[in-house]
Amino acid sequence: MDRQQWLDERNSRSLRYSGRCLDQSRWIVVSGDAEYLRSYEGQVAALVTCNLLSRMTPSVAVALPAVPVAAPMPWAGQPFADLALAQMLAADPEGGFLCRESQASDVVLHLGPNGAGQIVHGAGWDSYVGSAPSPLRAAQDANPFGPALAAILAISRLFVHRLDPPAIPFTCNALDWRETVAPPGAPPPNLADLGELWFVGAGSVGSAVMYFLTLATRDFSAALFDMDIVKVHNLDRSPVYSADDATRKIKKVHGAENYLRSVGVKDVIAEEVALHESRLWHGRSPGHPDLIVSAANEFNVRNFIEEGFPPLQLYATTGKNWQTALIRHVPMKDPCSLCLFPNESAQPATQCATGKIPENSTKGEPGMDAALPFLSFAAGLMTAVEITKLAHHGYPYSANRVFLQTQPEPALTQAWMSHRPGCSCRIRSATVHRKMLTSSRYPGFCE
Repeated sequence: MDRQQWLDERNSRSLRYSGRCLDQSRWIVVSGDAEYLRSYEGQVAALVTCNLLSRMTPSVAVALPAVPVAAPMPWAGQPFADLALAQMLAADPEGGFLCRESQASDVVLHLGPNGAGQIVHGAGWDSYVGSAPSPLRAAQDANPFGPALAAILAISRLFVHRLDPPAIPFTCNALDWRETVAPPGAPPPNLADLGELWFVGAGSVGSAVMYFLTLATRDFSAALFDMDIVKVHNLDRSPVYSADDATRKIKKVHGAENYLRSVGVKDVIAEEVALHESRLWHGRSPGHPDLIVSAANEFNVRNFIEEGFPPLQLYATTGKNWQTALIRHVPMKDPCSLCLFPNESAQPATQCATGKIPENSTKGEPGMDAALPFLSFAAGLMTAVEITKLAHHGYPYSANRVFLQTQPEPALTQAWMSHRPGCSCRIRSATVHRKMLTSSRYPGFCE
């Protein structure tokens, strides 16, 4: 396919979802405070900004300092600006990405607490977007999540407001998902031995969870389940897949496995099948896995998971109303996934990982998945954040369902899920379920 056909295909899901993309005739410049961009937090904000923008428009310039990548990112020591450009070109090899300072006609995303244009600032759990100055205090511990969330929120505002966001400040935190800064003395994310994570689905949300986790730590093992291949239209919503993956039609699990191994995750199993066909799942023994990231929708997968006495489940979905919903299922305490998704014909607000576009009855075209890139990034980030809190004393800090709204302005709300009358989770054996969970890393949630 030629360049325009490639862009049309890459942007097809955004067009179906919202009817538009970012205006490619206007350049977006990513700049920032030199001191902030030398820090781990500033570099996380910059890499997430560059990665996401490169999947939405070819008209991106960077004004980044010649400094090494900071630890604990997996690329520590490499030239920072070179890494950012290389990752952008992997997503879109023909993008017009370049290094230059901003000009009068540019849209500027300025990373750090002060500067011109829209301020993008993250520190610790906290995120801020809006005009200068940022109200955030300096972070005391290495934490990528406030900076990453700030980057996603800033880009969502660019999209919502057609590259002309208002100077309305927005502050929130990723610890308890509230529109304030995190409480003083909040514990840092746990980055040590997160356990055995099984990713049911390696598409946009599943791969985004992997990406945001590995910005902080590679201390976990991963099992990946997905039967699909990487296609061009997947590239705008996944932070790890490359244009070369789509050209070679590589299986998503192998693309994700390659990414995980490249950044230092050593223990990875990839099964290019749906979960119900997995030998690993069918041979599952008590205590395995420690956590399921449920990011798939096909083949009645939620019913299949719930029939298997599952461990803790964390995931996020993107809905039809420009929102992402973070969902937590604690066995024997929270409603299960079938309480929320009782059958495949149900259409709740958080329907699936990539909100469905209905069938076109006039043309006989089947329905297809569609989502905006920043929603999928947000879903992956929110899930990754929760995984790093599981070892905290006093977790959870929020309701078992948290909504991030991006239109007309960012907003965070929480809504507890309720058990569905007649759901099978109310009658399955607690004795068998506890036996399956006792030797897992996080059994305390289920006691």
